[in-house]
Amino acid sequence: MLRLKLDDAMHARRLNANKVSEMTGIRYSTVRDMELNKSKAWSPENLTKIMEALDIEDVTELIEYVKDKQEPSE
Repeated sequence: MLRLKLDDAMHARRLNANKVSEMTGIRYSTVRDMELNKSKAWSPENLTKIMEALDIEDVTELIEYVKDKQEPSE
């Protein structure tokens, strides 16, 4: 599954969800859900706003693939 690393990116820049919301124009609750990986879908527009606001140039700084724990190991 894909996981946002927004919490790490915010922590590295000493930002909280409220500040990111102000910087991007994205609702606080949306940023918070993204930070906690509670969002089921991320809009490309919101991801772009976050990347621009946090000066992220490589999407792998924001999104990572994590193998589901239910998948049997080979």
